[in-house]
Amino acid sequence: MQITAIVPAYKHQYLGELIACLLHQTVRPHKVLLSDDSPDGAFTRLLADGPLAQAASALDITVVPGPRLGAFANWHHALHTYGGSTELFHVLCDDDIVYPGFYERHLHAHAQGRFGVSVSRRWTATESGQPVRDLPVPQAVADHPQHLLALGPAVLFPHTCGRGTNWLGEVSNAVFRAERARHIMRPEVGGVSYLGLEDIGAFLCTSLDATVAYINDHLGYFRTNAHQASQQHYGRPLKLAHGAYIALSVIGHRAGHLSAEQLRHAVLAVGSSVLTHYATQDDLQPLVAALRRWIGGDAEGEATFLDAWHAYAGQPWLDAEARAGGEFEALAA
Repeated sequence: MQITAIVPAYKHQYLGELIACLLHQTVRPHKVLLSDDSPDGAFTRLLADGPLAQAASALDITVVPGPRLGAFANWHHALHTYGGSTELFHVLCDDDIVYPGFYERHLHAHAQGRFGVSVSRRWTATESGQPVRDLPVPQAVADHPQHLLALGPAVLFPHTCGRGTNWLGEVSNAVFRAERARHIMRPEVGGVSYLGLEDIGAFLCTSLDATVAYINDHLGYFRTNAHQASQQHYGRPLKLAHGAYIALSVIGHRAGHLSAEQLRHAVLAVGSSVLTHYATQDDLQPLVAALRRWIGGDAEGEATFLDAWHAYAGQPWLDAEARAGGEFEALAA
């Protein structure tokens, strides 16, 4: 099996570390596809000439210009360009790092069975790369004697949405089968959108019809910095993440993997945060009103919330499909 490393690139200051972590893999990715979404084409320039270009020459790197229409458009563009050219793919965010055994361990996991995605543990690190904390992995998983676990939705939905937490991480610590690109490119299930949490959403929604391989070892880190969308408390990406978490809980409940009580717990936990932090935000007023109705016990609360949520989130993948010239379906179907 071969892996394509897909880099939706924007922050060029981390390029040197990114190239180094790929070069030092015990098994390197078959291809590296970098979609340069920087305003001035910095990645293209740095990889065309100079010390980084020389180092990167040992990798099979293809650089394509990004659409410069925001992060979702760049992810979609990169995945569309990849087009399923290898059986497996890894979306490596430009500021995250994977450790030397990352690809070797994930390839080994996929060789054990027909997994939709493999997910490894990762550290959260400072901007300098110093690991400082772990994810809140369920104790039964963290203490399990096996280092490779096969997990399904009956475990994943209750232990994420049902507890109001994310212990799985992001796309940078996961390797997907090619056909699973659809969960990132078209983030919705049964007409319910999870735009804003394409990473954990892709893990959970993959589990609905395929097993998830969980590698119980830390094989990389998620770098925190002040410029990340998650650090902009009133920015649209973080608002989307709140709504998407509730939407994923609805998906889990409808699929039979969250009880009505677990769904209510998720709505109360995340909805209370929305009401605490965003109650006065003009753009979220319909969503805030809908959540108040749902939390208050309105029988139409869920439907009202979903209407308000979808009006707020929109469907940007439709524009992306149009830009792709109708060739989207092979990965998104």
